[in-house]
Amino acid sequence: MLYELFIEPWTIGDWMWRGVLVSSLVAISCAILGTFLYLKRLSLLADAMAHVALPGIVAAYLLTGSQSTPTMLLGAILAGLVTSGLIRFVERYGHARTDAAIGIVFTSLFALGILLLSTFARDAHLDLNCVLYGNVLGVADHSLILLAVVTVAIVALTVLFFRPLQLATFDPALAAAFGLPVGLIHAGLMGTLSVTTVASFEAVGAILVIAAIITPAATAHLIAKRLETMLLVAVAHGLLSAVLGMYLSIWLECSSAGAMVTTGALLYAVTLGATWARRRWRRAQRRQRLQASALPG
Repeated sequence: MLYELFIEPWTIGDWMWRGVLVSSLVAISCAILGTFLYLKRLSLLADAMAHVALPGIVAAYLLTGSQSTPTMLLGAILAGLVTSGLIRFVERYGHARTDAAIGIVFTSLFALGILLLSTFARDAHLDLNCVLYGNVLGVADHSLILLAVVTVAIVALTVLFFRPLQLATFDPALAAAFGLPVGLIHAGLMGTLSVTTVASFEAVGAILVIAAIITPAATAHLIAKRLETMLLVAVAHGLLSAVLGMYLSIWLECSSAGAMVTTGALLYAVTLGATWARRRWRRAQRRQRLQASALPG
């Protein structure tokens, strides 16, 4: 029974190994980026970037006539940077709250992408269902290589520029006072987010990649006090969601991406419940100590 549930999937072809590898690469890259976005209170921006990559890809195709990976990446990166600029413009000159500005910009650009795709780019052979929902087991070799390169680059850049990223995340004003290029760091974060989103399209899609970015960081924030620990916990959450999600998709014969995101949400719920119970227990212990100290003699 246990063999059939846990061991046998690894022995039937290489699809299980490949699926776990792809989902793990997505988990690592998204968890790292999501942690910085979460701490900067820009989690909703992940939603925006995941959606506006579509009009960037379509616009790049219409301008160049090419569906090559570099062209798609460039289009998505430029769309991400334009989106970031438009959000700041709407905030400043439209006197809109950040969440409202993000909602206005990303829904408008995503709708524009669908309009362009359905009218001027009908021969582009872009699978909208794949873009939106992904297919972990259907990722092509070149997409797997791209995802691996992006993940390694994100890990390397995080290690190399950890201190500037940490300072710019927690105190941008102080970072600017020390001479750090805060604007350039933000633009780099947005560009990296766009690249990661595009690289993850075939695996989990533009919709579910949002959860892969936000949920691990939110879970890590419940139990970690330092940025280094939070990054490690977020990555661990993502990897655990990937592996358990693959098992769940096999057992239930359902979407791998959907199973992974659902598993991540369940892990967050368990962590939230455990954290809440621990806080209640500590409060009860403090009350007991106070009552005991207040007793005479």
